[in-house]
Amino acid sequence: MFRKEIVLGLPVLLIVLMVSCKKYVDKPGATDPRLDRPYCNDPEAVNFNWDFPGKPDNSICVYPADVFVGNYDYYDSVYDANNVLVKEQTFALAITASSHFKIQVAGFCPTGAITFTAGRRLRADADSTVPGGQILCRDVDTLAGSFSKEQISAEVPILFNLTVTSDTGLNVHRGRAIKR
Repeated sequence: MFRKEIVLGLPVLLIVLMVSCKKYVDKPGATDPRLDRPYCNDPEAVNFNWDFPGKPDNSICVYPADVFVGNYDYYDSVYDANNVLVKEQTFALAITASSHFKIQVAGFCPTGAITFTAGRRLRADADSTVPGGQILCRDVDTLAGSFSKEQISAEVPILFNLTVTSDTGLNVHRGRAIKR
């Protein structure tokens, strides 16, 4: 008897549910203001899909190298291999981009620039051109390390952590660059 009630009651319940539900219809004239916002749809960009949903507009994309480009005052602290402060110095740095990811930093040496590769996590690593790093100011100096930012904002300083190996020993450069 219990089975007979279920078998008869189930189709009736389904019919009642189907009749009581009706399809949702959008209200005429109503729009979602979020759909008018532009957003970056390039996965290589730092701001990929920010403000989604909206209209894809890759002209507002910010790429990793773009975050660092500019002129900076760099405040450097130099430590020896034993982590003893050797000296403090200040440089004027000019950071330029040659692609969405490649960065050149001029100002550490009288001539030439140091090449870095930036990533989406707002960190740029020194390119290795020889074993142990990249040639710096002299042929016997090699540089390795990185710099980073915590946010895209221009007000946020760039934090440097670089290691220079030379014929006179090892030095670690830790400092911050503030945009002019």
